[in-house]
Amino acid sequence: MHNDYYIEKVEYEKIYAHKDWDGVIGGGLILRIFDLPIYFLNRVEEAKRTIIIEVPLSLEALIEESLIIDHHDCKKGPLGEAHFGNFVICDEKYKSVAALITDYFDLDVPDSILTALEKIESGEIDEETLSHKMFLAYVSNLATFPYEKIAKLVKIGHWKKIIEWVEKKSVSREAELVQKLAQVKVKNAETLFDRVKIIRYKLDDPFDIGAARLALLQIQKEAKIGVILGCKGIYAYCGIIATRKKINLLRVFKDLSKMDWKAGGRSDVGGFKIPYDLQVDQAVDILRRVLSQVT
Repeated sequence: MHNDYYIEKVEYEKIYAHKDWDGVIGGGLILRIFDLPIYFLNRVEEAKRTIIIEVPLSLEALIEESLIIDHHDCKKGPLGEAHFGNFVICDEKYKSVAALITDYFDLDVPDSILTALEKIESGEIDEETLSHKMFLAYVSNLATFPYEKIAKLVKIGHWKKIIEWVEKKSVSREAELVQKLAQVKVKNAETLFDRVKIIRYKLDDPFDIGAARLALLQIQKEAKIGVILGCKGIYAYCGIIATRKKINLLRVFKDLSKMDWKAGGRSDVGGFKIPYDLQVDQAVDILRRVLSQVT
């Protein structure tokens, strides 16, 4: 184990882990070292004396005296600026933050889990059986995903129980429904322009949200950029933008932030929230205009 002076010196108060498989397993591994409360987030706005595991930082994030562990955009965007006043462990050669934590702190994790996480993080879930099952279990249980419970199972190394949960959930009725809905969404994806596609989903339907997340992976195989847009009635409220091409989305999130959208993420994926009433067609027009600047 590394015995970095800075890590030992600061009295951390809590853990923020990304609200996905890599975050929950990475967070569980950190629980082996730091006995702290753990919370799961999609984006960090501010933090002090916090261990942040792979959670994207907002563009205006205020981070102080914290330990940040990540494997994305080590020198770009908000994370590149977070090296001042914080201790950052970041290495882009790792395909998952769990793999980075495993090596850095000399921890024990089954190779099958790390391989599955690598495929999920790369958006290649169909290339490996466990990664497909894990992602399906995740998107079909977005509203009830047991983040803290799984993190605590990781902490004690109870991998068998985690796999049993994955096996059960990946063949459930919910998983079957999400897969069928995702197929429809891929088929009906709208083209904004030149291989940039958008999928709409209902914010009040967890299965529709999960299907959109699954469909987003599928459309990225063909599209330059994929977008999913969460709607309620005639209004748009949030979404995710992702790419597997060599396109830097950080500029997109900056441009959206100028319009008072709460946006942020990484160079290849990120999210946004619209904090005021905006009709769906208007939101789509804005996304089309902003995305056209980076393609």
